[in-house]
Amino acid sequence: MCQGLLEESDGEGEPGEGQDQGLEGAGDQAREDELGGAEATTPARLAAVEKKTEQQRRREKAARMLWVQQATVQAAQLRHQELFRLRRIKAQVAQQRLAEADKPRRLGRLKYQDPDIDVQLSSELADSLRTLKPEGNILRDRFKSFQKRNMIEPRERAKFKRKYKVKLVEKRAFREIQL
Repeated sequence: MCQGLLEESDGEGEPGEGQDQGLEGAGDQAREDELGGAEATTPARLAAVEKKTEQQRRREKAARMLWVQQATVQAAQLRHQELFRLRRIKAQVAQQRLAEADKPRRLGRLKYQDPDIDVQLSSELADSLRTLKPEGNILRDRFKSFQKRNMIEPRERAKFKRKYKVKLVEKRAFREIQL
């Protein structure tokens, strides 16, 4: 599970490390002797044991400071970009609200539909304005205007529905005529 996280000790090194192994440590040493001697020291282990010079410490400190400075600059740039993105989103929301305010709201379940424009063809037009017949219906135009301005809900004509089925009854006089 935690392979490679901890270095194995060969009995030498820091005090308190490997001394509490007891009999197991002695067994490991005996096995190493049988296999052909002591374990070769790795260069990584030597580098960890050596002391750092003042120059190396200064370089590491400068590198750390540079990394921290770059991270703060990057975070500031990210915040700056988010601020502009936030402004852009606010502008888009404001535009959407203005567009929705211009649209007529839906009062009923039906949507408002613009009426067809009454147009006469050139062949149907009269020669003079005095002989021109009026087209359209003023009442219908006013009604549609109210619907468009959300003063009346858009609706369809009410369809007459009978509650009961019509019975057909033949009268005697009618029956006699058919025979």
